[in-house]
Amino acid sequence: MSPLCLTILAPLRRGEDTALGGILRAIGDDIKGKRLAAGERPHIDFRRCPRTHFARFAILNDPDRGAGCTRLLFASVYDGDLDRHLAELVAATSDMDAIWGGCEGYGGAAAFGAFARQHALEPEGFYIAFRDGTVASIRRAIGGDRRSAPPSFVLWLSRTWRRVVRALPVLVDLVRAVARFGLVAVYRNTSKVVASLDRITVFRVFNRLTGNSLPPRRSPHSSVVLYNCAPLAPLAPGDELPFLPAAPPPALREDLVAQNELTLVTVVRPGSADRVRAVLAAIDSYARRLAQPGSLIGVSTIHFVRWLLIDDARRLVLLSDYDNSWESYIDEFAELILSGLDAIWETSYGYPPDGARDVPALKRFLRAHQVRADVFYSAYPDDTVLNIVDATAG
Repeated sequence: MSPLCLTILAPLRRGEDTALGGILRAIGDDIKGKRLAAGERPHIDFRRCPRTHFARFAILNDPDRGAGCTRLLFASVYDGDLDRHLAELVAATSDMDAIWGGCEGYGGAAAFGAFARQHALEPEGFYIAFRDGTVASIRRAIGGDRRSAPPSFVLWLSRTWRRVVRALPVLVDLVRAVARFGLVAVYRNTSKVVASLDRITVFRVFNRLTGNSLPPRRSPHSSVVLYNCAPLAPLAPGDELPFLPAAPPPALREDLVAQNELTLVTVVRPGSADRVRAVLAAIDSYARRLAQPGSLIGVSTIHFVRWLLIDDARRLVLLSDYDNSWESYIDEFAELILSGLDAIWETSYGYPPDGARDVPALKRFLRAHQVRADVFYSAYPDDTVLNIVDATAG
């Protein structure tokens, strides 16, 4: 069974975000609990969550409820069923009330399962680098434990068969997408996604036969002035910052381990929700049916990434767990799948006129919509996707 994801977005009562932020930052600063004295402060012992791949907490703006309102985001990727995952989270948390008590509707640790399900959101698209990999199997492979591995030919045959079986429903996905969005919308949005993917034979043939290509750039120059000390601000009328303004802006936890997390919230232009859904449906189908282990159309730094439409599809959320630095991650995306980035975010306020080809403007757009994760946990923090590919190769 492939890993599953949980995304909880719960409104916080007014004034709770400051104290909660301090609690979460303390947990994030000592994610392994090495500096924790017994009973000293709230903590989450993720060692008691052996089926959890990644997890994060972040505090987001909640502008629909009014200025200054916030909400708590919890996102995880886990093996097995949801009830067991939630039970592990409760058992691993020393003081559930300290973390969740500021949320509206929270009824205590005993009722956390019902609360979590009430506020859980389903992704529009979800990519998994290793669909057959559990936390246990990845750790064993990384540790060099191949005692139970079958002969290489048998392993290759088994993997090939699973990929064929996984790919077969792609036509069913296509029929469902056409029924949901219409043939014209599916064709147009899929064309946008693959416009820059000529390095992949099937997409190159499609682009040549249909004359599909990226539109010409509007300007050879970047649309932003490179002044990194300027405070972040909305980039266009209708745009929002997904975090409460601070002076100085809060630091982002990046490059502390081999992996990083990216949490983005952008504002979708009115009337564009189905367009975004159609794009994400195409990406989701490819990711689930056709993507090779450890590679999303050539990008081999992503462990998990999901997209969600929230607030009646007025906002788009991206949650990614990836390797290496933020700069190299964005550069790789802009180089390898720039048309996919354009298709996803061109309907969001503030997206650069020339899209991902204007890399400085793209990075400014992403930074302006990135939310700091106060807690970021990884079950295998020192290992990259490529490490795992090598460890699990037959």
